[in-house]
Amino acid sequence: MPEIGKLLPALLVAGTMGSGSAFAQAQAPTPLAPTPTTAVPASSPAPSPDQANDPELARGAYIATAADCVACHTASGGKPFAGGLKISTPMGDVVSTNITPDPEHGIGKYSEKDFEQAVRHGVRRDGSNLFPVMPYVSYAGMTDQDVQALYAWFMHKVEPVPVSPPEDATTLPAGMRSAMMAWNYVTTMEKPETGDSGTFDPVRRGRYLVNALEHCGTCHTPRNFMLSEKQDRFLSGASLTGWYAPNVTSSKTSGIGSWSEDDIVTYLRTGRLDGHAQAAGPMAEAVEHSLSHLTESDLHAIATYLLQVPAMEDDLDVKPRDSFGKPQEVADIRHDVLKRIDDLTEMDGADIYDANCAACHGHDGAGTRNHYAPSLFNNTTVGSARPDNLIMTILKGVDRTTKDGHALMPGFGATSDVERLTDTEIASLVNYLTATFGSGDHHVTAQQVADFRNAK
Repeated sequence: MPEIGKLLPALLVAGTMGSGSAFAQAQAPTPLAPTPTTAVPASSPAPSPDQANDPELARGAYIATAADCVACHTASGGKPFAGGLKISTPMGDVVSTNITPDPEHGIGKYSEKDFEQAVRHGVRRDGSNLFPVMPYVSYAGMTDQDVQALYAWFMHKVEPVPVSPPEDATTLPAGMRSAMMAWNYVTTMEKPETGDSGTFDPVRRGRYLVNALEHCGTCHTPRNFMLSEKQDRFLSGASLTGWYAPNVTSSKTSGIGSWSEDDIVTYLRTGRLDGHAQAAGPMAEAVEHSLSHLTESDLHAIATYLLQVPAMEDDLDVKPRDSFGKPQEVADIRHDVLKRIDDLTEMDGADIYDANCAACHGHDGAGTRNHYAPSLFNNTTVGSARPDNLIMTILKGVDRTTKDGHALMPGFGATSDVERLTDTEIASLVNYLTATFGSGDHHVTAQQVADFRNAK
């Protein structure tokens, strides 16, 4: 299979179900639909009265919301599911397609069988293969009933939008879809579940959510040279466009094995666990648009399953990421003489922290009393042996909204509205934070920060 290896960069490009060029990945997971008697949680948009009275439409709405389809298939300021969102990949930019039921511009001509072939097998209506950025490798495990409900909801409750998104701007071999036939043959796909997924016992339901609908492995499982998920390292952590999706196995050192079931549920529902972790980047999107809308029983099912996933250890971890650090007795380093705006003297990490971070996180790193600004010690991001997420959080910030409230931290990257820090300044700040509140000075360099800043 040597020729497949030459085509592997194409796997990073989204495929299409509609008439456009990219059926983009759902960056947040797709959870299990409830049984007809299960209450449907709030979603965006909320189910209409006829959906609430129609078990299949209610089920489809729940799947679509939990799958976070709207996040990738809605451009900024655009109509839901009409596509047009630009997604950067190493092979160029792809644009998500219109997946509304418009017959000319969307998926309105798809039969239920066409829809099923695309969702579970990665084959679109015209017979072309989708690229597995659309996670059909995981969706292959969906039940017939759930696929049918999802199809019914898209066809009957989503507003048709007669718009064709712009074309992709990708480079070869990104357009060589025929290579996917061979790749599909050698990769591992989920086995289709049978029966009513809403009646599964908690462990089976959790496995179905995590492995198939939520496709957690898409981000949290490392990949081999063929870009297939390493099944022997399931959920052990992987890099993702600059961010690092951490180990979420039952390991008490490298994973989340030291968290209780309720801890995991709280984090999935709110995006934070005080004194432990906060969701940012792709995980914040997953929480905001998907996980926070799941039923409590589904969240507990996920937690139950994750806590029995075989532990995977990471050689870089010596103790849990959220166990490092303590409040610091740091003297106020501000001076009587104000710093002039035209003073270009390079500041060290402590000065940068004092000027940009201490107002919210405190000189001692304890954050605010209500935990809106989190503590920097006992913090999985600062305590991680990998500085990836700390660098990305400083660059990109945090913007997450759930029923629990709005979490906002400004980024300090090139588009910052508060302060645009250089690569050297961010490197100094990261090293100060990890040395003072975390797992030690990681000796991050300006070049490393530049690499993260430009990550795709």
